[in-house]
Amino acid sequence: MKLLLSLILALTFSTPLLSHADTSTTDITVGKKVILQSKILNEDRPIRIFIPDTVKDDQPLYVIYLLDGVEHFHTASGVVKSLVDYEQIPNAMLVGVDTTYRVRDYLPKVQGEPKTEFQTFVKNKWPDAGQTDNFLKFVSDELMPYINSNYSTNGYNTLIGHSNAGTLALYTLVNQPELFNNYIAISPNSWWSDGELKNNIIKYAKNPKGAQSLFISVASEGSRFYTGVLNTLVNLEQQMPTQLKWEYKHYPTFSHMGTILPALSDSLITLFSDLIFKVNDEHGKFADVSLITGYYQALSDKYGFELKIPQDVYVEFAHSQQKFGNTKKAIATLKQFTRDYPNAAYSHMRLSQGYTADKQFKKAVTSMKHALELAKQNSRDPMLVDALKDMVNEAQNNL
Repeated sequence: MKLLLSLILALTFSTPLLSHADTSTTDITVGKKVILQSKILNEDRPIRIFIPDTVKDDQPLYVIYLLDGVEHFHTASGVVKSLVDYEQIPNAMLVGVDTTYRVRDYLPKVQGEPKTEFQTFVKNKWPDAGQTDNFLKFVSDELMPYINSNYSTNGYNTLIGHSNAGTLALYTLVNQPELFNNYIAISPNSWWSDGELKNNIIKYAKNPKGAQSLFISVASEGSRFYTGVLNTLVNLEQQMPTQLKWEYKHYPTFSHMGTILPALSDSLITLFSDLIFKVNDEHGKFADVSLITGYYQALSDKYGFELKIPQDVYVEFAHSQQKFGNTKKAIATLKQFTRDYPNAAYSHMRLSQGYTADKQFKKAVTSMKHALELAKQNSRDPMLVDALKDMVNEAQNNL
């Protein structure tokens, strides 16, 4: 026992004498915070801005506006970064709007006498609620101009709202639909009576202002959340507004707050899905690169700005062509890839591999050397540079 006690005491008091690796700490910063002095709202409004660090070219950004910035900014920034990095959505920036007075900004004004229990509760408890139009004026006349003047944006805007903020998203869709291209309403709080909801959607269907897309979801809340979302869907099915594409998803195993993460990811992938061309075997068998260039030109014409073809679309399209022996068509695809991304080592590396597949070994060496030089110039990861050196040697061995 004495020996055991001695060992314990020795270890306890000798611990500070053990050597440790030197350490240093730095803060990890996600985005930045801006204070907008709003004349419309007569208050300072905190705004949180995040752009993924992988966005380095001059291509204009899609803008995703997130309500309840304090609560959801870090979750949403992680989702946006992941989706942008892996080309599930195009280059985008996140703008989180901090909430200062939820019922004032997010819940619509009660028209006449309250028509639901929730309207009665809100009107009695918060008589100054229902200033949504003023908040939307702040968004359109102060917030959006600030973002568009300080960042390279393309005019394609998405609004995300959860709970009461989801109600605002639906209100904006039927009253000022042209303000955003995409609307995401995650578990919106049921606000309108059946009659009000029907009239709102009829008004929206009869007065199209451009084209919009809606993602609406509900979790396990039950009660008025579930009923409100289902009533919205029923009215959409009955009125069939031709200017709207909508998608509904139920998350029965998630709570009201827990649904944020899956709904954010699912909604953004869904609403941006037409911007990612889906390659299939038929394309590899019969199509050439004009299929994807034409597809993105049509989208550019539709939205009014140039959409750049994602790098992975070029690679998957060329791979499908190679799979069915269309190596010459694959090379044409990869050449177009390098024209669209002339300073990307990746595009020239892929072209080199295309030449190798077609046994054009001299051209393969030239392209791989060019990829290596670009990687050095762009100060890329030393391991990537080493890998490209190995690829150059391998290409030269084929000569």
